[in-house]
Amino acid sequence: MKPNSKSSTRVLAIAACVLAATLVFAPSASLQQQGGTFTLHPTVVPGGGGASATCTKRIEGSIGQASLGTASGPGFAVESGFWPNSLACPLALSPITQFFTTAGGAGSVNVIATGSCGWSASVKTDWITLTSSDTGTGNDVITFEVRENFTGSPRQASINVSGLGQLVVQDAGLGDDCSYSINPQFQAVPANGDSGRIEVIAEERCAWQAVSTAGWITITSQNVGVGNGTVFYCVEANPGASGRSGLVIIAGKTFAVKQKGQ
Repeated sequence: MKPNSKSSTRVLAIAACVLAATLVFAPSASLQQQGGTFTLHPTVVPGGGGASATCTKRIEGSIGQASLGTASGPGFAVESGFWPNSLACPLALSPITQFFTTAGGAGSVNVIATGSCGWSASVKTDWITLTSSDTGTGNDVITFEVRENFTGSPRQASINVSGLGQLVVQDAGLGDDCSYSINPQFQAVPANGDSGRIEVIAEERCAWQAVSTAGWITITSQNVGVGNGTVFYCVEANPGASGRSGLVIIAGKTFAVKQKGQ
């Protein structure tokens, strides 16, 4: 009997969905990609951009880019190699954000790429100037200069590297003319770790940066912004018997984390 084309298509679609579900939701799935073996557990940040949802080590970039290192945490691990459906020319940037005061200054972008991967850099603003070559192959560092901000308003732009971007935010130096608040201001965390979010409330003319003061508190979202925003964070498991405390500082406001011991 001649197979029905619609039925065949439906079977293939179901098979593809089953495979996708295995990759995303199964406790563990190991596959061989062009970059090497990887182990994927849920969850990762969907849609690209940002960082992996892991507390141990941040992997910047997005799905389809090269992983920058080993990561492990509740429900997630990338041991080596590239993400599923990796691009023909895997590429990632580190860091994915930078913050500058009104004075401006020098900055850099680390390009992480396979040896044969060619890339080009560009920026569509006149207050950021590339000071190194705008093309390269494989791993390299792009340097740039941010001009002093005389506008009285914060500004942001992206340095584009072959479709990926590093977000650059520059403060306007408004000082006390800007008011900030965060919610919540405190979080108690169990010994096995946890994740959460901090809402930043600020006027549209006010820039901010979030910085963790403890190595075991990782910011897993973009850590700069202008106006209202959200900062996501992860707290690693506490290996010690004693409790510990740490801070995330956002525009001078402190978010306190207190974690129990084992």
